[in-house]
Amino acid sequence: MDIFSIPFLLILVALGVGVGLPASMCGLGGGFILVPTLILVFNLPPQSAVAISIVAMFGTTISATVGYLKQKRVDFKLAILYDVFDIPGVIIGAYLTTILPKDFLIGLCGFFILFLSLLMLRNLRKKTCATGFSNIKEEDGWGRKVQDSMNHVFEYRIRKPGLVVLSSLMSGLVTGLAGLGGGITDTTTMILLGVPSHIAVASSEFAMALTNGAGILTHGFLQNIPFDYAIPITIGTIIGAQFGVLLAKRTKQQTLKMILSLISLAFSIRLIIDVLMG
Repeated sequence: MDIFSIPFLLILVALGVGVGLPASMCGLGGGFILVPTLILVFNLPPQSAVAISIVAMFGTTISATVGYLKQKRVDFKLAILYDVFDIPGVIIGAYLTTILPKDFLIGLCGFFILFLSLLMLRNLRKKTCATGFSNIKEEDGWGRKVQDSMNHVFEYRIRKPGLVVLSSLMSGLVTGLAGLGGGITDTTTMILLGVPSHIAVASSEFAMALTNGAGILTHGFLQNIPFDYAIPITIGTIIGAQFGVLLAKRTKQQTLKMILSLISLAFSIRLIIDVLMG
């Protein structure tokens, strides 16, 4: 099929919508879906697939961030902390790929994300509320408060703030090792630290938007981006992300946690299988 034909362009836009909708709904970038699809279905080289994915993820995260900013559900301080400490994690991960077997490292990422997803599923069985300051001493941890556009107040406390740094570093490490976005680890660890699902999703998208912007500049400088694919797919992710933001607003927190857990579980299994089959 001619890449410049209308049907082919519509297929690429539809692919973007299909990636952007669930990714923005769960605080992800969508690279874990897009990269293998571009390689296996469209026969693109890995470096092109990664570059296209970063552009498309930027479209997802910017579009989703605009939506979540309108909903006033972004915890800016938390998001910036995650973004800042992602950077050294990415550097360490990239360095490790030069000295250790890549399959071993990607498998390690898979087992780490598998652990997080199983921990999330385990916590779903506990009917505990992540919001509110009742029975929690004021000096215990880092108290946060976000009031959204519908005047819903999210009050929560991160009892071990130091784990924010560790989880952010691990998110960057996964990105550097596997070449995919860290949204899965960002959002999952935020929720495990006690951040309400809706705030974690919105804050993760905001943090990824900053990181992906830097990634676009890098790949653009290296001339790695095939814009004939990147532009229509990104248009699709921008559209899909708006639908995802609206769906997230109407979805219960427990349901969001379940969806994220299952996506994380599927992603971790895919990474492990890739290593075993390779």
